Amino acid sequence: MSRASPQDRLLPDDVWLPAVARRLGGQVTVTGHGLLDGGSVAAAVQRVDLDVDGRATAVVVKPATAAEVAAMRALAVVIDLERPRLLAVGPDWLVLPYYDGMPLAEGPQVPAEVWSALARVHAHWLGKRPRGLPVVDAAWWRRQCLDRIRPAALGAGERTGDPVYGEVAEALGAWAEDPRIRLALGVVPRTLIHGDAHRGNILVGPDGAVLVDWGNARVAPAGVDLAVLRAQGATDLTTYRTLFAELTGGGPGPEPAEVERCLSEVYAPVGYLGFAADHLGAARVAELAAMAERALSELGPALAAFRR
Repeated sequence: MSRASPQDRLLPDDVWLPAVARRLGGQVTVTGHGLLDGGSVAAAVQRVDLDVDGRATAVVVKPATAAEVAAMRALAVVIDLERPRLLAVGPDWLVLPYYDGMPLAEGPQVPAEVWSALARVHAHWLGKRPRGLPVVDAAWWRRQCLDRIRPAALGAGERTGDPVYGEVAEALGAWAEDPRIRLALGVVPRTLIHGDAHRGNILVGPDGAVLVDWGNARVAPAGVDLAVLRAQGATDLTTYRTLFAELTGGGPGPEPAEVERCLSEVYAPVGYLGFAADHLGAARVAELAAMAERALSELGPALAAFRR
């Protein structure tokens, strides 16, 4: 008999409800349950309706990895970050407010609340390392390419026979050891990033917008989150850049901005190659690989200019 993983189980009310009751105050009772659609652990993510002293509210109860728990704890200390808000946390679960909304539609605009949240998180954790989160350095990058993404490409090649997957697997071997990437990872400042800031993780509703699902958070260049949004059509980063500069006093010094941009535009498409190989087909895999190669061709000159 197969055994469900921790992320596949429904969390009993008596595990999390006392902590939520203490946070919300008053008499809290459960009035309904429902499963949420979407996300990699959706089979176990619940919307739970509550009555809090006669007021109706809803929360999301979510089994979580240790990394996501660490990320949400790190977000909880960011000054003036209103969303997402942590209501209760355990070693492998989270309770958050239920945000009523739909994924962000196609187009160049990203809600100001999302840019503001990213700027506040990136600025707060710039140059610091939240506990319990992976750090994107040269060793991490090598493992990501060779141990996590390359097997997906090879497996897709075996299933389909399409030569694109073998070509990408070979490229991943080269990228894993590329001296330009390794050098850039050593000079670009790191912070806490979302790690998967695509439109599907931005909910837009009547009460505003929120960036959800921080399960891929890590300590990495801030530009990675920006690169993901730019790749999906975002064009105006003024809100982010203005607030980030205000919060950091212009940054920690002579930041290698062009190096960070190029590195992030290598990192972002490579990071999605495994998912694309499993779900999106050879054409999308080839497109992502080409994006990474283009950015990599720009990284060398950017590094040379920075080091002069």
